[in-house]
Amino acid sequence: MPAWTRQSLSTPWPRKHDVRLRAPDVYDAALKADGLDTLQRHRPLGVVDQYGEKNRKAGTNGVHEPYDSDDAPSVNGHAEQSDHVSGDWEERLRGGASCVSVRDVKKSSPECNHAFARYVLPVAESAIKEQDWPGKKNSDHGDNAKVDGEHAAEDGAEKERNDDDQEGDDDPQKQSQGPELTEEQQAFLDQIISEMRLVEYFKNNPAEPKDDLKLLDSDALQQLESRLSIDDQSTPDSWIPRSTGLLRLTGKHPMNAEPNLLEMYQAGLITPTKLHYVRGHAAVPQLTWETHTLSVFSEPEGLVSKPKDWTMDELTSGDYKIIEIPVSFGCDGARRKEMNMIKKTSGFNFSGASVSTCLWRGVLVRDILLASGLQDQPDEERWYLNFEGADEPSEGPYSTSIPLMHAMNPANDVMLVFGQNGRILHPDHGYPLRIIIPGYVGGRQIKWLTKLWVTKEPNRSYYHIWDNRVVPSFIDSRDHPLASALFHHESTACYEQSLQSVIVKPEHGERISLATKGSLGGTYTVEGYAFNGGGDRIDRVELSLDGGKTWRWCIRRFTDAPLRHGEKYWAWLFWRCEVKVQELLGAQEISVRAQDCRKNYQPEHMTCNSWYRVRPNIVQDPDTMLPAVEFQHPVAPGNGEGGWMVPPKEQQPDQSGKAGDLKTFSLEEIAKHNNKDDAWIIIENKVYDVTSVLGWHPGGANAILPYAGKATVDVTNEYKGIHDAYANGKKDECLIGALSEEGIKFMQDDAVRAAKELARVKEERKDMALQPDLFTQAKLIKREEVSPDTRLYTFKLPNKSDGSHGLLGLPVGRHIQISVHFKDQAVLRSYTPVRPVLPSEDDGTFDLLVKTYMPSVGGPFPPGGTISNYLDCMDDGEEIDIRGPTGGITYKGRGNFDIEGKHYHFDKINLVAGGSGLTPHWQLIHAVLSDPNDHTCMSLLDSNKTFGDILLREELQKYADENPDRFKIWHVLSTEPKDKEFKCTVGHLNKDIMSHHFHPAGEGTGTLLCGPPGLIEKGALPALRELGFKEGESVFGY
Repeated sequence: MPAWTRQSLSTPWPRKHDVRLRAPDVYDAALKADGLDTLQRHRPLGVVDQYGEKNRKAGTNGVHEPYDSDDAPSVNGHAEQSDHVSGDWEERLRGGASCVSVRDVKKSSPECNHAFARYVLPVAESAIKEQDWPGKKNSDHGDNAKVDGEHAAEDGAEKERNDDDQEGDDDPQKQSQGPELTEEQQAFLDQIISEMRLVEYFKNNPAEPKDDLKLLDSDALQQLESRLSIDDQSTPDSWIPRSTGLLRLTGKHPMNAEPNLLEMYQAGLITPTKLHYVRGHAAVPQLTWETHTLSVFSEPEGLVSKPKDWTMDELTSGDYKIIEIPVSFGCDGARRKEMNMIKKTSGFNFSGASVSTCLWRGVLVRDILLASGLQDQPDEERWYLNFEGADEPSEGPYSTSIPLMHAMNPANDVMLVFGQNGRILHPDHGYPLRIIIPGYVGGRQIKWLTKLWVTKEPNRSYYHIWDNRVVPSFIDSRDHPLASALFHHESTACYEQSLQSVIVKPEHGERISLATKGSLGGTYTVEGYAFNGGGDRIDRVELSLDGGKTWRWCIRRFTDAPLRHGEKYWAWLFWRCEVKVQELLGAQEISVRAQDCRKNYQPEHMTCNSWYRVRPNIVQDPDTMLPAVEFQHPVAPGNGEGGWMVPPKEQQPDQSGKAGDLKTFSLEEIAKHNNKDDAWIIIENKVYDVTSVLGWHPGGANAILPYAGKATVDVTNEYKGIHDAYANGKKDECLIGALSEEGIKFMQDDAVRAAKELARVKEERKDMALQPDLFTQAKLIKREEVSPDTRLYTFKLPNKSDGSHGLLGLPVGRHIQISVHFKDQAVLRSYTPVRPVLPSEDDGTFDLLVKTYMPSVGGPFPPGGTISNYLDCMDDGEEIDIRGPTGGITYKGRGNFDIEGKHYHFDKINLVAGGSGLTPHWQLIHAVLSDPNDHTCMSLLDSNKTFGDILLREELQKYADENPDRFKIWHVLSTEPKDKEFKCTVGHLNKDIMSHHFHPAGEGTGTLLCGPPGLIEKGALPALRELGFKEGESVFGY
């Protein structure tokens, strides 16, 4: 091993973290003048649903034109379909000799479904849209970005061990003479004896798996989340289902989250996969069992004589012994939120909930190394075993090392793991292969394992050196002159876990009423967990109510068969201690500590594993207005405020929001800077230009971009939980101004409104499949070809928990949003089902009528539509993800509308439709005409390119024939129909056509729009203004 020198030390930041701002006059031009500090979201040409399609304009959610034309709203045309073979799409995409479409990629990429994870197209949508194709002009780039035909809403327990042994000679009367026990002491003695017997009878866990790994069977939902979060859809992790029970600590991406402490504890000694804490440095790799390999080798060559790339099937074939054991490990930053209350560190706000225990299944690393020809390590040398994952963090590969001999000792159970809680690994936890080193901190348990190699020196990668370290307290930043040396020092590295115990019950904010008779004489059971590193046993857990002067014994509860190799305990234990409520009232705090088999206790004073303290306070219960005792943990769950610990004043951020001498920007101006080439964000009411940070941000650009241009307090809350002094210094370099006072008030009020609205909608829809913030899978069960380029797709919703069919529950006029997963993020499009419309039609299925914009040779946009081609390539049984309701227009019946929370009543309604922008109008028409008591009158102008492009023509005509006084329809076609008797106007929608067929402007008359941008912006809106209609009052877009 080479001797350490100053020159051999690596720098804390491999890449330069330069901040570059624009010239001052650029910001001066954007200063607040007449800019708005409210966001009008659902007017024609205004920004819509914050989770909707980027930059889509309201009213333009019918199909976009597949080409640009100054003439007019030419709708739904497509050129000759491409017939390229799809298998060589990657080479064609690089070469530019021919165009690659979504169809090519979909047909060439195998499906893979595990742990409810979604199929991912192995390409970014932007790569398809921005590719070069024969004849493409550079000037087309700006226009093609908006051509895709669907950019619009259209498209438009673990159980406690029982000891049934007889008391036998333990009868108190037969025991040795001694002081007579009180009834309370006798009950405690019985518990102690029961615990002694339990531990005495522990047998070695043979670690033999009981069953094969299970598929997504009936009990899968107990372990796994099946729905996707809206928070992930703008990230490369859009395909991964994640539980809403996980509290995110570092924004949307990458995923760093922990469960609610009490929920985790109540789930039992084996943590359900969906509640296992998550620590990530980058996007989750999109790997498959069939193609994944593990490279085993050595540097230098010869330490491993038979280097090999192992397939998953080879590792799991049964040639090597497979074991399954419970292992607990926590993030090395566990309880870091408490530390951050004393002095801000670079660690995230993980609390005591960032530890989990699962049943891990795999093969021993030593067996695979021996099969690969590992040579004997000379006594005078020290070799190391290195691990590297497939993820791609910003500072290079995530790799680390441990002493080789630790892995080669069979008593240490170092495993190559492919199973978790009886199923294959979840993507967040390393699918298809990870390392598990029992007794070690989570930072050494490499996920998505791709490399395993032997060296003669420790790992020198960035994350091995600069992550998972505990340096002396005088090192206050990585820029300290001595930081580099101490971060490289072997003694600062974290390997084995430290002794830890935490109080779970009472939970943070829990109250015990003192008003009921006899409440002071009652008992309360304090509960929690404890674990240790290195496999060392926890001999005892103790509770104190008097600041550590006296301690009480806590009763332990273990996992089934916790003992390995006669001395190793790899899993946590749960503990409990009964105390009188009256004692809790007199306690300044409740403290817990654990003792290991070497009789070492947790330290009293604040470290990451000091005594855990909960403080009781006498309060007035706001619900009953009666006295109660309320408990405060040191910190609140997740990034929430609260807890008895308070950060020093110098660490508390300035919340005044005062602009001082800073330039002042409006929300309207900030909203314009929302992309990777121009990104502004709001933190603590100040405005920062972070465009230059996107290239080197440790969390990647996707950690920031979802907040660019957004009027949200979320980024402030999430920033505070992540960043240290170094990050704050870089943030200050990005400062360009402040948010206006009006903007601050609007943003804060809107955050409260949005939270209440989401809670209300979720409560209303708790029994329905369609949810506002979660994506649910829907299975394709039928497809019907309506025309050469139009399909009617029928999807089935998941059944309810009682086995009955699911309910869509979509209000009339609203849409569902579809998510399709690409390599870099999800692509979202909104569609309006043509069935069900009425509650009586809700039968657990829904129909989408979709026009497919086929790939074309020589057409204006050869790749064709993204989502429509994806749907057209789906086979029966495949699934899509849906959420909703989206959109801001709801028909309440009998002329009444709710439009962005405001009530409107129209007796007469004009409808402008283009292409498949007809479908939300169809919902309205069907709802009105199905109610004989609804006397609303409607007039529809439906614009299409050709006669064959008209959707639902026969159904609409039937309605018009049967209800001539309530519904009229007129068609506008760009091309003259072959049927000369078909009544229509040939040309493009204009003022004269609308004046002739529409109800005139006036009180009680409204107009609704849905169609491609050319139709809405160039045809409909200018004419409607001339006819006396006003946007936001009598004209609205879906």
